[in-house]
Amino acid sequence: MKRIYICLGPHCRGRGAADVHIALEDAIWRAGLSDQITCIAGSCQDRCTIGPNLLVYPGGRRFHGMTPAEIPILIAQLADTGV
Repeated sequence: MKRIYICLGPHCRGRGAADVHIALEDAIWRAGLSDQITCIAGSCQDRCTIGPNLLVYPGGRRFHGMTPAEIPILIAQLADTGV
């Protein structure tokens, strides 16, 4: 199971993290991957100036400055790599 941690701390939230979170949940559901990818709302990832921030495990890949438009691409990439 892949886990995507999204920062919903005040700095990332101010940069649109709540909309990114909604887009994540929607893209996972639309791709039929709810049993393979989970989205976890979290707090500060200590990269406040470049948020919204995502952290994907396993692997520990970080994504910064995410927008809702980029989320379907990320989910497709995760699906292509065998989730």
